[in-house]
Amino acid sequence: MKHWIPATLIAPVLAFAATTAHAQADNFPDKPVTLVVPYSPGGGSDNIARATAHFLSQHWKQSVIVENKPGADGVIATRQVMRAAPDGYTMLISIPAIAALKYINKSLDADPLAELRPVSMLASGPTGIVVKSGTNIQSIDDLKRVCGKNPASCSWASGEPFTLLAGTGLVDKMGLSGMTNVRYAGTSAAVNDIIGGRVTMVVTGLSSVVPHHKAGTMKILALSSDKRLEQVPDVPTYAENGLGDVDFINNWYGIFVPAKTPDAVVKKIAEGMRLAAQDPQVLKVLQPLLIQPVGSTPEAFAATVKRAQATVDKLSSHLTQ
Repeated sequence: MKHWIPATLIAPVLAFAATTAHAQADNFPDKPVTLVVPYSPGGGSDNIARATAHFLSQHWKQSVIVENKPGADGVIATRQVMRAAPDGYTMLISIPAIAALKYINKSLDADPLAELRPVSMLASGPTGIVVKSGTNIQSIDDLKRVCGKNPASCSWASGEPFTLLAGTGLVDKMGLSGMTNVRYAGTSAAVNDIIGGRVTMVVTGLSSVVPHHKAGTMKILALSSDKRLEQVPDVPTYAENGLGDVDFINNWYGIFVPAKTPDAVVKKIAEGMRLAAQDPQVLKVLQPLLIQPVGSTPEAFAATVKRAQATVDKLSSHLTQ
């Protein structure tokens, strides 16, 4: 038997729910907020998270606490936010690797991008092809020449799923698919092995290698920016080296919350991220790392995430090899 609920009873319930959601947004945040970082302290995600948290703590008049939860290619941190209450008080900062997690970790019981909601792209930055300084490989042409003659003598490092996919596209484009890929749990170990001469090159976001490039221990051969960057004017772009049409070559840092977080709360967080991206102290952290502020709307960031997922789906076979 079907039971019908009179419209006169439904309308007040819906009105109450809407009023409650708006009240949550008006009062948000009225207690400390946690920003979860999937990687160890000191990397690009962590530096950006801490600068943003400092700004938001002042702007919101509430503590924004950075919590590092490294491990399992970001799964530990991502799962924590997936399971958090959908109220905006637990946020995740992530990179395009989040689109690959469903392929690389079978312990996940759900697709993170189905359980999380994009809020704002906080910043974006180029990837780069990086080698040790002082070797016979100091340009993309050198790399093609040396490793093209004997691919088995060369190797390339990837620090997490995003750089594995970006690097696969770049290596294929350069005709060097015979090179061995060496996978690392994070960028720092890969950087150490490049400097130590144990790996030929690494494809990575540049925040962790710019200091080494400037110190002369590493050399960025090319980067994925549309034009040369004033911080490293000696570094050519991928396009200048005929690599401009490779899929999935840009990195971004974005904020996610549980999927059922109310619209009004999401919009308030996004507005905070927009203002953070304009803050001089945040810019002071981003610019030396070759990272550009964005502070996008939820809609714009959702579109970016959708494109990243489509590219990962297309290249997913590389994640299971």
